[in-house]
Amino acid sequence: MTTGSPAAQATPAASDNRRNDIQGLRAVAVGFVVAFHAGLPVPGGFVGVDVFFVISGFVITAMLAREWVRTQTLRFSTFYARRFRRLTPALALLVGSVVVMSALIQSPMGEQQIAAKTGLGALLLIANVVIARTTGGYFDAPAETNPLLNTWSLSVEEQFYLVFPLILYVGWRLARRFSARWVPVALVGGIAGVSFAIAMLEASGHRIPLMPTVLGGFYGPVSRAWEFAAGALLALLAARIEPVITRAVGTVLASLGIIGLAASLVLVSAETVWPGPMTILPVVSTMLLLVGGYAQATLPSRVLGTRPLVAIGNLSYSWYLWHWPFIVFALALWPTTPGIALAAAIASLVPSILSYRWVEQPIRGLRDVGRARMTRIVSLTMIPPIALAGGLWIAADQGFWNPRVQQFVASVAPMHAGNKAGCNESIAPSDRKASVCVWNADGAGTPVYLIGDSHADHFSEAVIAATGATDSPLTIATANACPFYDVHLRSAAAPRSPCRQFVQKTLAWLDQQPPGIVLIGTSAVYWNSRVYSAGATAAAVTNEPAAKRAALQAGLQSTVEQLQASGHRVVLIQDVPFFASPYASNPQRFSVLDIASGRDLGEQMPQDIADRNQRVARSAVTAVADATGASVLDLRPELCPAGQCSTQLDGVYLYRDDGHISVGADALLGTAFERALKGR
Repeated sequence: MTTGSPAAQATPAASDNRRNDIQGLRAVAVGFVVAFHAGLPVPGGFVGVDVFFVISGFVITAMLAREWVRTQTLRFSTFYARRFRRLTPALALLVGSVVVMSALIQSPMGEQQIAAKTGLGALLLIANVVIARTTGGYFDAPAETNPLLNTWSLSVEEQFYLVFPLILYVGWRLARRFSARWVPVALVGGIAGVSFAIAMLEASGHRIPLMPTVLGGFYGPVSRAWEFAAGALLALLAARIEPVITRAVGTVLASLGIIGLAASLVLVSAETVWPGPMTILPVVSTMLLLVGGYAQATLPSRVLGTRPLVAIGNLSYSWYLWHWPFIVFALALWPTTPGIALAAAIASLVPSILSYRWVEQPIRGLRDVGRARMTRIVSLTMIPPIALAGGLWIAADQGFWNPRVQQFVASVAPMHAGNKAGCNESIAPSDRKASVCVWNADGAGTPVYLIGDSHADHFSEAVIAATGATDSPLTIATANACPFYDVHLRSAAAPRSPCRQFVQKTLAWLDQQPPGIVLIGTSAVYWNSRVYSAGATAAAVTNEPAAKRAALQAGLQSTVEQLQASGHRVVLIQDVPFFASPYASNPQRFSVLDIASGRDLGEQMPQDIADRNQRVARSAVTAVADATGASVLDLRPELCPAGQCSTQLDGVYLYRDDGHISVGADALLGTAFERALKGR
């Protein structure tokens, strides 16, 4: 084949030998991610994953292009076997090790099940789907305890590997048949454009018709494909780009790339919608560094190609795998130890080096691997961790066949009645059948409506008991992460939240209902968390603390006034005590060994500390009540007897996680709600 052929045009000459600057760039990427997870002041460190995506698109496309030039075809079985040997053995070792550690350290009330499910998902290339459905958003609290959270990006990358070689193969075949060298570039460019458009539409709050949710968003391969494609396009156009990259041009481009990546660390944060417009910054910066690297004599390329960075780049896959489980388990064992996350991240270099030396390198270096030998490798790699993960899942669900564990889990783990009935799904009562989420429908007493977020839902059993005692019909309508305030709320973790629609529709529905008692329960988290922004209008939404708090208070007051105008009596429920560090209320910090030991697992905290933690929210609720004449129900007397807030009373553990009370706790609160309904 002549050098002017389409395939030759797609092959970067400099890629015939390994580029040390790319290894150094991998070191930068993994350093970003590790620093972010270790709690260092790099709010945008998670962009390191986006850097990896671009590098992968570039390197894999260049490798496939060389094979096409050499053989005029792609051997898919060889490619997939090579990818398996490169990635899966180290991943399998990690999953098996994490599952064993989870069994010893984590809670059987969801943490172990999630770790097991994520491990199975990682091995089956769908960890991103499993994590989205079990753990939630990347920046949500549950993500902090999933020791395999980081495997989401590996599954996205492997999904890319499954599909992309076929796309290139089709492009090159068409290019050869029709003598149209532009076909592969156009095909990949078209995919990049569609993916980019989807990502930007989702970032602006639009839902893509007919596209499953798991394919988009933070974890979605469709909304991430443009990042891979960006690197792939560079590889496809390498023969045109490389000759014009002089040392001076390469220095400028690479320097701009370094500046862009550095800027990403500080301009991007957990509040940034991701992927979104700001994702362009690290993606383009990585592209500039890859292009600038064609002129290998530049200072940036020489720095990236230094021996320490290349060494870290060689370890980047293993370190990426091991650092996050080490951090999760270290925080579980020593939650109050200063710097423990950073120490764990550094300590994870030990298994990373061992895995690289004794697992990654020997297996990826195998030659003449026939079908029979490959079958043995796949079996020995996959069966042990799958068996361990499946075993942990079953054992955790069965309480490890230990009566103490089973009893504790049964009293703490169950979801509340409203949630189990499907009443905590952001669906307004007007969008349901009339009989759904209604208790004691034939009651002769004053109608009662329990409205709010999950911190209203967690009072379900207590309110059901209270309305049973007063013979009142009860309707429950709640929505996660959605305060029942007449305000525009935005969450970085859920930019497409249906909260505003839920509030408006529910207010309109309540306006048409018989006058009754509306119980509003809402978490105090919105007032201080940087994840949430609020404003009187969509244009006025802000994260500035004073303005946000003013908007939230005005929104709550507006809600109360609208309900009162509809003839309802409003009861505002103060949030339950939050046990901030060094105190802890989350029973999921208890391992199987802790629970099985039978020791007292209770925690106590002075009430004044609990009040101080929630001062802003509590003051706002009181101020709104004073301004509107609404009632306030404060459950401190029940949960904080004698001025001491407790996580365990009369043998009942009161919390099901770090913010929600347990079903067992509701049994202690029914009388307080009954008094509130009677106006006492």
